[in-house]
Amino acid sequence: MPEPDETTPTSAGRSDPLARVLEWGLAALLVAAPLPFGAVLPGALALLEIGALALLVVWLVRAAAGHPTALPPRAVRAGLLGLMALALLQAVPLGDTAVSWISPESLEVRADSRAPEPAHRVEGELLQAPPESLDRPAALSVDPGLSASALRTGAALAALLLVATTVVAVRGAARLALALLVSAAFQGLYGALVLVSGHDMIWHLTKRHYLDSATGTFVNRNHFAGYLAAALCCGLALTLDRAARARRSWRARRRWADLLGTEGARTALSGLLVVLGLGGLLLSFSRAGIAIGLTALGALVLRAGPRRLGTRLALLVLVVALAAVPLSQVGTGRLAERYAQSAADFAAPGGRATVWSDTLAMAATFPATGTGFGTFSTAYPLFRSPEVRLFYRHAHNDAVQLAAEAGLAGVLLALLVLVPLAARLPAALAGDAPPLAAGLALGWLTFVVHALVDFPFHLPASAATAAALSGALLGLSWNNGRA
Repeated sequence: MPEPDETTPTSAGRSDPLARVLEWGLAALLVAAPLPFGAVLPGALALLEIGALALLVVWLVRAAAGHPTALPPRAVRAGLLGLMALALLQAVPLGDTAVSWISPESLEVRADSRAPEPAHRVEGELLQAPPESLDRPAALSVDPGLSASALRTGAALAALLLVATTVVAVRGAARLALALLVSAAFQGLYGALVLVSGHDMIWHLTKRHYLDSATGTFVNRNHFAGYLAAALCCGLALTLDRAARARRSWRARRRWADLLGTEGARTALSGLLVVLGLGGLLLSFSRAGIAIGLTALGALVLRAGPRRLGTRLALLVLVVALAAVPLSQVGTGRLAERYAQSAADFAAPGGRATVWSDTLAMAATFPATGTGFGTFSTAYPLFRSPEVRLFYRHAHNDAVQLAAEAGLAGVLLALLVLVPLAARLPAALAGDAPPLAAGLALGWLTFVVHALVDFPFHLPASAATAAALSGALLGLSWNNGRA
């Protein structure tokens, strides 16, 4: 893979003010998205969607002005449009005949959930409306309102992917990586301070869950850890890139001021921010998040092969040791205990293995177009095993949840998006690729792997970050001069 200059703007990008607006706007959105509890509240989600729409408007204005506009591959564009079209098809009323032809199971669920005829008649009398007018027209989704909401969020995520592709192609990836590093450092520091101080508040609200773990401004420690794992990959990559620049400058002129000057100070500051974020990750006590994050960070440091392997190993050990100092005060034994219980927790009656099995049964019942995007919590009670006692809003596995909510059609459309992204990983992770390319790739990959045991693509802040990393990874090929 030829080495791209993805850390600095291209000559066209420096004379492109709208590209600069897109770059700063996307960076600001990535920093702001996790702050309101991971953007899970309806108001915060609406602001995230509005921000994505505003960036899309700027993107369209820039394209209309004739500026070269990098686009994702055709397969990705087709997949995104297809997924949104599927969500729209699920949400709109099609009538009994069409629904019975495409997904007769949806009609069965509709019939089972309908109130008995006497109650239906009384309801009509109370509302002074004909009973038949109270029935919604049949739709593929078991809850069309939720599917419509999912469509709106999906459109916002698609907009972020488009914007990020253009931003990285024209302006480079450095500022996006810096935004994620700053966000990771803040989240890690905030989570650590809340935990060690015993002041169980997230902003102005009382923290009610995971009181023994750092969660930053997220509610759930696993969501917090998954976000940090991805953001830290980009942050560490930026640090390594800055260190390489400082080293090259020193070698060229043999002046210690080049190591201790601007680039050296930036490298040191970036390294400190990585330590802060990694400290928060360790204090989350999230088994999957910590394991995935440390593995990805280790792969980033060691990927260049045997050359200077000892130096890189020492660097990795030093960074982890510094980040683990707060954990050593809270108790490393507790983290080891959690890992020891992993297998038992997974296979316990009513645990995630049971939920995944139930969800696959739901997918088999709605094979063509699924139950509807966003409808897992509505449809799952119909398939829940008796031993599952907790309320599951998500399947804790985005792959099986996609199969249940979108059916075979959704899975095939999602593959149109994922396969071109996965195809870019080998070049980005090659030993001669620049650090930022590898950081973007590993950040994206942490979300994909974590999605097999959690639901980051259904958490707005994480989903927005994953969409931006997807676009950035696609934008690198334009930065390399390849279509």
